[in-house]
Amino acid sequence: MLNITFHWKLSQISERAVKKHCKMCRKLSVFSDTNVRRHNANGKSIYKYAIYKCEKNHTWNKKLAVYKSFTEHVAEMEEQKEESSILSAIPITSLVEQGVKVIHIVLEDVIGKHRIDKVLANQIEDWTRSQIIKKIEKGTIQLNEQVTKPSSRLSKGERISIFI
Repeated sequence: MLNITFHWKLSQISERAVKKHCKMCRKLSVFSDTNVRRHNANGKSIYKYAIYKCEKNHTWNKKLAVYKSFTEHVAEMEEQKEESSILSAIPITSLVEQGVKVIHIVLEDVIGKHRIDKVLANQIEDWTRSQIIKKIEKGTIQLNEQVTKPSSRLSKGERISIFI
């Protein structure tokens, strides 16, 4: 049985590029921050968005903050942060063709809050997040050799095992 091990360092640095499914391209695309910010008012709230674009200029707006219009624009919620680590993508199909049966991912450093399902969805090219969630629930993706929940937070020194 052939195993492969990746060593990852996850960070919470502000994002300049995000891998996300583009509805217009109908595929996983890299969205880049345009450094353009937009504000929308809806009732008594003001929303602040960052505008991201994919390589074909399709846009995605990321909500950064919500303010109450009757206050002095004090942030009501913290900036939302997602997994921003830019790691090498895991090509599951080509690894299967090479005969790999188990993929181990050792988390050497974890800065910030990261969910196992979101991190893997960003890094595995061939599987959607819903497929990853089903595999976590079935136990074919494990955290520290135990079945876990898709919403489990990752910590330094933990090991993710993916059984193909």
